[in-house]
Amino acid sequence: MKIELIGSAVGAALHPQQFASTYIVEGRVAIDAGCLGIVWPLDIQRRVEHVFLSHSHIDHIATLPLFIENVYEFGPRCPTIYANRSTLNCLSRDIFNDRVWPDMIRLGDEESPFLQLVEIASEQPLQFGNLTITPVALDHIVPTLGFLVEDERSAVAFVSDTLPTTRIWEFARTKPHLKAMFLEASFPNDMAWLAEKSAHLTPATFKAEYQKLGRELPVIVVHVKAAFREKMLAELAELNLPMLEIADPQKAYQF
Repeated sequence: MKIELIGSAVGAALHPQQFASTYIVEGRVAIDAGCLGIVWPLDIQRRVEHVFLSHSHIDHIATLPLFIENVYEFGPRCPTIYANRSTLNCLSRDIFNDRVWPDMIRLGDEESPFLQLVEIASEQPLQFGNLTITPVALDHIVPTLGFLVEDERSAVAFVSDTLPTTRIWEFARTKPHLKAMFLEASFPNDMAWLAEKSAHLTPATFKAEYQKLGRELPVIVVHVKAAFREKMLAELAELNLPMLEIADPQKAYQF
């Protein structure tokens, strides 16, 4: 399974921080759209057929309107956007409302479609060729989903914005072919108060979450807040997790 973590910063080779979130799986499925709509060359965007949104916060949906505009072609073909009801309501009410962005939902109904919206629910898997994608509810400020993505050989967990949670680890433990996880850690330990109020993890709670899996495998740290990056990297290194890796937007991960 090939997973590309999309860079979100100008000069990303020198500054690998992630300001927004997008993964592309096997070239055709995107997890989140924080920076999907600024990917170059444009053919990379055109190959994406399915976009799964974890939740409605801007760093996860920011460039979705750009992506939809970039890949539009007159006719029946359009990308499908999968999200929980809360996120779909946010898109129609707060984004595609003719104020923030043209109402591509309405325009698509009147002419040829710009996008198709599909509501998904926690623990209800979807099949796309050889990929199975299972959303699992996390514990964030707004309703949020993590995702387990599987093919016939590998499974990878995407655990985005969350407080300490349980259900996704129960699911992950049932997957003997789980090869890696992308797990958030946002704030340093001395800002645990802010992590709790904003529903994110610190290095300390990150380690506790990882240990819920019950076995060692590669864990790739995402969502590190840029303002605290150096302190976060030091605290993550102190965890002494042998298979810990800081996410690299220049790397295509293969599992």
